[in-house]
Amino acid sequence: MIDNVRLFVSDKHRFEERIENKGIMELTNKLSILTGEVMEYPKKGSDSNLQISINKNSATILGSLHKYKNLLWENGEQNYDDFNLSQIQEVILGLIKKYDIEKDTVLTNLEFGFNLTVSNDPKTIIDSNVLMNNFKSANKNLKFSGSGDYKEFQLTDYRIKIYNKSKQFKLKDNILRVELKIIQKRMLQKLGINCLEDLLDKEVLKRIFMLFMEKFEGLIIVDDFDSNGIPDNDYNKLNKYTNPSYWIKVKSKKSPRVVSGLKKDFLILLAKYELLSTKKQIREKLESKFLELIEVETYKKVA
Repeated sequence: MIDNVRLFVSDKHRFEERIENKGIMELTNKLSILTGEVMEYPKKGSDSNLQISINKNSATILGSLHKYKNLLWENGEQNYDDFNLSQIQEVILGLIKKYDIEKDTVLTNLEFGFNLTVSNDPKTIIDSNVLMNNFKSANKNLKFSGSGDYKEFQLTDYRIKIYNKSKQFKLKDNILRVELKIIQKRMLQKLGINCLEDLLDKEVLKRIFMLFMEKFEGLIIVDDFDSNGIPDNDYNKLNKYTNPSYWIKVKSKKSPRVVSGLKKDFLILLAKYELLSTKKQIREKLESKFLELIEVETYKKVA
């Protein structure tokens, strides 16, 4: 579930002293090109895959908690396995104790996603079925130099990412990753998330999942179709409606009321010709996976 996080440590001085006094890691400084002297700040270090950065007035921790767990448990630097609530709680509590940062962090970025075993090749799903988000094409449509298939839809406060996890890590199973990346603190605060400890709470994770599913529903995921069994008029409409360029032109020329009517017509056609089975399968797998990962809990919130 939880993957990359970015958090600020409020008491930068205590955090820095903790690292140095406990010998948690080696912090490196920059060398001034002008004077040749070692600069006091910034200081940087790494705790496994987590990147620590300390400036004169601030300190941050950045990285994947999922990968951090696997590196600690000698499972490799990967996030294709499951990361359940019990494991999330163990990792977070360990970090809080290690750095003495209880109630001393501000969470500003969060990735929340799932690895799904699917029947079809994730490449096909990404390339042919995941067409748009809210009738707009992907901002990023990448291949990672042959090592993976990836689409990302960028919005003001968040990103939706879908990629081929099995190809990325050369896995035998068909693993599709669906992920929500929250990039604005205000969106996290609306969910009741302010500090790292908030991610220990099952109810908080449920709220994140509800938001995740709300954003997932905005994705337009359409099954493959051809002219067999579909009248020419509807077939031509479907070809237009599944083209992101069509919606760009329509929105520039038609009124919002007309555009809304065309969107409804598209959704009616998708249901009429049963072209939503891929999206239904992914939705069901997301719901099932969340329930599977959330049911094991070790941490109990103190009243």
